[in-house]
Amino acid sequence: MQVLILEAGEKTRSFVGDVPGFTMKLIANPRTDWSHMSLPDPTLNNRALMWSGGKMLGGGSSINGMVYIRGLRRDYDDWAKMGCTGWSWGDVLPYFRRAECFEEDGAESLGKRGPLSVSRIRSLHALTPKFVEACTQLGLNRLDDYNDGEHEGAFVNFATQRRGQRASTAKSYLLPASGRPNLRIIRGALVDKILFDAGRACGVRIHFDGAARDVKVRGEVLLSAGAVQSPAVLLRSGIGDGQALRAHGIEVRAEANGVGENLQDHAGLMIGKFVNVPTYNSEMDPINGVRHLFRYLLFRRGPLASAAVQAMAWARSDATLTEPDIHLNWFPYGVDYTVSPPAMHKRPCVSLAACVSRPYSRGSVRLRSATAQDRPIIDHRMLGDERDLATMVRSVGVMERIFAAPALAPSVIGASPPLDAPQTDRELEQTIRNYAGLGLHSIGTCRMGSDAQSVVDTELRVRGVSGLRVIDASVMPQLISANTNAAAIMIAEKAADLISRALR
Repeated sequence: MQVLILEAGEKTRSFVGDVPGFTMKLIANPRTDWSHMSLPDPTLNNRALMWSGGKMLGGGSSINGMVYIRGLRRDYDDWAKMGCTGWSWGDVLPYFRRAECFEEDGAESLGKRGPLSVSRIRSLHALTPKFVEACTQLGLNRLDDYNDGEHEGAFVNFATQRRGQRASTAKSYLLPASGRPNLRIIRGALVDKILFDAGRACGVRIHFDGAARDVKVRGEVLLSAGAVQSPAVLLRSGIGDGQALRAHGIEVRAEANGVGENLQDHAGLMIGKFVNVPTYNSEMDPINGVRHLFRYLLFRRGPLASAAVQAMAWARSDATLTEPDIHLNWFPYGVDYTVSPPAMHKRPCVSLAACVSRPYSRGSVRLRSATAQDRPIIDHRMLGDERDLATMVRSVGVMERIFAAPALAPSVIGASPPLDAPQTDRELEQTIRNYAGLGLHSIGTCRMGSDAQSVVDTELRVRGVSGLRVIDASVMPQLISANTNAAAIMIAEKAADLISRALR
């Protein structure tokens, strides 16, 4: 069997891409990130947000924050209850384990022999363990093995790293296979649409070297372009809402009103506190920069070996809730969001962000035109459901209590704007609308399910046509209570089995 991989990005692996501490040089970089801009969001006082997407081999895993977290058992059990038969926690757990290669002691829930390197963060900031301790002082559990899916609490997170370097899927999966004679990779190929013959996918039209070219296939077309680009490709291929497609002059191949709908991301708010110990942002001067660079080059340790998020917690914004509704992210640096563009604080500062784990708000992805070079329209109301706003208001109180806990309070010497003074709930709502951002975990626009309105079935096959599957985070019917990279890799592992069975 011959395999062809088409990648729109032209960027190859680089030193900057491999160094965890340089992640921010990849995000919003037009060479490595699609940097899609949404329509102004009226629920965020008409701010337009950037939706990142990896524009290089490995996709999001090549530019993300490298946090490795599966989520909770209930996330996947709820998928099964929503009609995704075969995708419960028990069903997907073997595929998580098959992907994982955790070479250290402990964390018995993780796989040991997979291609994807998962490791402990090599260098922790001094306040990171204190964050976990502060959470326990508020009644949360301390989790050493947080990927078993069973427990809520606080933990120092693992990362998709190997010996201090990024472990993307391009590096972990594709690089070892790159020498196979049956594999061809074309970079700089922008996919326009899927081609069909009598209802079966028979090829792909791409734009490459300034010209449109058709690539024919004998097997299946596998679409893995992410929650923004995958629905756009389907729509340009004639799979979507018929009325909208005809308005763009696109022939309707399959009526599928769900394509591009159900867009979700984690809504989050970050607050910062000035502290009395050095933090990563306060050591960005030339002298410290050289010192940290040499430490990384010699030992693969220090801030440059660190993921941006060093610790996390599942928590309840309201003590009366029966399960956690937010997840917290701890950063050993502080960002000043009151300047444009946002910049690192000069003073030592740490940050804590709370994300609504499973938001109610939804959005959509639509075509701007039938032209592949025209970016799709992202129309999302981050706080379109008042329940999400209420959760975010409550989450600020949780974060403040963590900073005030005995483990952290001695280190905190002040608050960073915009939450540097007490606010009423109404004032806090406006602050959230002014400063809340995305978790960069977009999903849902090619929803999987058993109902006729789902875009793909439980074997990831696109409804209404044959020979076409979608294999990425866009098939998730609902957000998990965590970062989505591990779950996206699990989906691909399971898809490999589904495809293998279909080829027998």
